[in-house]
Amino acid sequence: MQPSPLDYEGFFHAAMATIPSSILIFDEQLAVLTVNRNFLDKSQGTLETTRGRRLHEIFPAAFQDTALDQQIRDVIVNGSALHRRRMTYRAPGIPFRIYSYSICPLQLRGGAPGAILVMDDVTDHLRLSEEVRRTQLHLASVVESARDLIVSTDPLGAIMTWNSAAELATGFSQDEVRGRLLADQIEPPQNVEVADCFRQTAQIADLHAVEWSTRCRHGRAIPVSWHLSSMTDTAGQVTGMVVVGRNLSGQRALEAQVRQAEKLAALGMAISGIAHEIRNPLGVSSAAAQLMRHRAGSPELIEECIGKVISGIDRASLVVESLLSFARPGPLRETARVDLVEVMNNALLFASGEAASNTTVDCALSRHAESASTQGVENLLELVMTNLILNAFQAMPGGGRLSIRLRSDAPDVVIEIGDSGPGIPEANVTKIFDPFFTTGGDKRHSGLGLSVSHSIVHQHGGSLTLRTSPQGTVFTVRLPATHDDSASARAGS
Repeated sequence: MQPSPLDYEGFFHAAMATIPSSILIFDEQLAVLTVNRNFLDKSQGTLETTRGRRLHEIFPAAFQDTALDQQIRDVIVNGSALHRRRMTYRAPGIPFRIYSYSICPLQLRGGAPGAILVMDDVTDHLRLSEEVRRTQLHLASVVESARDLIVSTDPLGAIMTWNSAAELATGFSQDEVRGRLLADQIEPPQNVEVADCFRQTAQIADLHAVEWSTRCRHGRAIPVSWHLSSMTDTAGQVTGMVVVGRNLSGQRALEAQVRQAEKLAALGMAISGIAHEIRNPLGVSSAAAQLMRHRAGSPELIEECIGKVISGIDRASLVVESLLSFARPGPLRETARVDLVEVMNNALLFASGEAASNTTVDCALSRHAESASTQGVENLLELVMTNLILNAFQAMPGGGRLSIRLRSDAPDVVIEIGDSGPGIPEANVTKIFDPFFTTGGDKRHSGLGLSVSHSIVHQHGGSLTLRTSPQGTVFTVRLPATHDDSASARAGS
């Protein structure tokens, strides 16, 4: 069966009626031969009133800033088409419209030359394109104006964009780094971690505040906190990564300034604390020396004053020695067997002047005299016990109960010094052995006592701990016990 021949004329008229562009066909004299329905609808004319007329007769004056008639004549004469030209429709009181048009040569019936003009209103399209362009420019301006380093990469980690902040921070321009792997801009060994991130972009969750040292020009590096987010298309496939970095150089410099200020503050506290610790024994020595000067006639008083001077000097020397031990702890030298009962009695006697008038002391030591000894330095251990007793008295400014217990807990000797004060707040328990930490308002107390004591006990191979409650605080000292050989011999006979 033969296919029916195509009705070319019918096809032409059907196409002219359905094409959404305005179409006009001209003869060699630029007279209109025919137009399509789209043009008639927009010009509000009819085919009868339009056919045979010249271009300037059917086009509004608002279009006549474009030499269309000359362009159509040139196309007919030269046989060369014009594509995608633009013209503007401007009329008073009407928003301007922009048209895109093309003119193509056409051979009419009988071989006569002509031309076809196709026109489209592209105003809305161009307006949308302009909005898109403005949006793109705005986003680009935001990225370029940001103080953070903003980098985009392809799925493999190759750098695509590198904003001004990144250029300023690293010294590398966008042209220098474009196409390089982001991992190559990170210092080792962290660059391995960066490379791993890009090998798992499809599975990786957003990474927040990952600090990677970033390379800069001339070999230096800066600390940068990075945030990685994946870019996906409409199908959910990863198309790249957005990497935003915060240059931490300024923050690190500020932190260094803060640390320096803290060091200076700590140094001031140290100087104040050391001055206080040494001033007391020097004051006692000075008072005793003045007594000897003014009351030299009493041998007994002179002897007592000499003892106090020597004791004050020894006390000041002990403070210096304990501070040195705290600053540079090391093995003890010239140790001997130390009677802890005697140490406790001496410490209690020395510190008793700090107790409130209605303070009671519950001290049971005598029955442990034979077993309560350790190997160490007597003066240092006496300083520890004195500090602990003074600390207990300071916790009871209105009076209370001081308890001192000594027991054997092989292979250690355990000393417990407790008070009936209000206890230590939980927030301060972890700081109680820090140097110069104090919560008291008494400027005579520097906060050195417990930190120095803690260091001395550790040098003796022991431990210093505490337990506290609203009913009071107990400090526990554990020291390795040393047995008296003569006592052991008597026990074995």
